Amino acid sequence: MCYTVGDEGPHEAAMKEPLIRAYDLKLCTPDCHPTAAYYRASVLLRDEIAEALPYLNAELRCAEYHLGAGVVLWSRDGRKYAFRPFEIAIAPVRDRGEAERLARGIVETVNEIWGRRDAIEPSFEGAKPLPTVLEIYKRLPGTNCKACGYLSCMAFAAALRSDPAKSDLCPFPPREGGARGPD
Repeated sequence: MCYTVGDEGPHEAAMKEPLIRAYDLKLCTPDCHPTAAYYRASVLLRDEIAEALPYLNAELRCAEYHLGAGVVLWSRDGRKYAFRPFEIAIAPVRDRGEAERLARGIVETVNEIWGRRDAIEPSFEGAKPLPTVLEIYKRLPGTNCKACGYLSCMAFAAALRSDPAKSDLCPFPPREGGARGPD
């Protein structure tokens, strides 16, 4: 189904020309979880938004710009958004009605930010790469005391890489070099 951006929102009248003028909406189960009870919505754009990505990165709180991949990742209200030159992916989505509402909202947000681009300093700063498990391990005491609940400091380092909030489980102070988990 094709959607055309028109007079749906209050911001439309104030804008000269929206960046996203039309899109198609596709709903599918996530590739990594085909039996999921939720969907992934793909907002397939007719107009390229690559030029807008640095502005989205600057304006969307806690966005992560992966410059080499040409994608801005953003989380809001328990959902993940991935902005690519010709697509905005949204997950999780319960049904088509919710997908349509979220698509309209995010298209309006992109168009609103694009409309203010002259007043925004674009951010080309990319996401900081996570430290390796070995780099995290080097910050741990190396005692393998199991007080954290893991069999070894190496196993704990692997857990910290995916969930830095677990760093409080180690009773020892970090070695020289600062915090234990990803910064």
